Amino acid sequence: MIRASDIIGGVYGAWRLARRDPKGLIWFDDSVEGVWRSFWGPALVLPAFLILRALDGNFDDELVRSLMVELIAFVMGCVAFPLAVAHIAGGLDRVQFRNRYIVAYNWSAVIQMAVLLPISLAIHVFPGGGLAPLNLAATIVLLVYQAYIAHVALKVSPFSAGMLVVLDLMIGALIQMSADRVLG
Repeated sequence: MIRASDIIGGVYGAWRLARRDPKGLIWFDDSVEGVWRSFWGPALVLPAFLILRALDGNFDDELVRSLMVELIAFVMGCVAFPLAVAHIAGGLDRVQFRNRYIVAYNWSAVIQMAVLLPISLAIHVFPGGGLAPLNLAATIVLLVYQAYIAHVALKVSPFSAGMLVVLDLMIGALIQMSADRVLG
């Protein structure tokens, strides 16, 4: 089980990284146990993820079936990229920083959802309210945040960090397209 101090440390470290403070990394437990506990970051945002998917209209017809497909896709999304990174870190000669990056990446989900959910709710409540530029700006900022995490946690070049973000986007898009196809 995870302790409150693990959650607080993980979220605080992710917050410090969002403020472009590389010392945020000291708040992460990069042991093997810390990697496993960091998956609580995505677990904490699961309810918000389901709200976002509901706003997209994904739960219209068969609620249980839609919910199961979305949950499976969510879990796949949570593990696919860290598994890819576990392999890629060797090719980048960064195995020693792999755990730190995965932990930072996982806890950053909480910060990212804290940004995305209010904007998505505002867009849903005020459709046509001119909030699309805010959504685009937030998305760009979060992509830069993800690249920054890769850059400081893995100690890779900004280009390599950017390519990791692109890989994450591609994996996420593939999983979501597959889920959408299953849902019809």
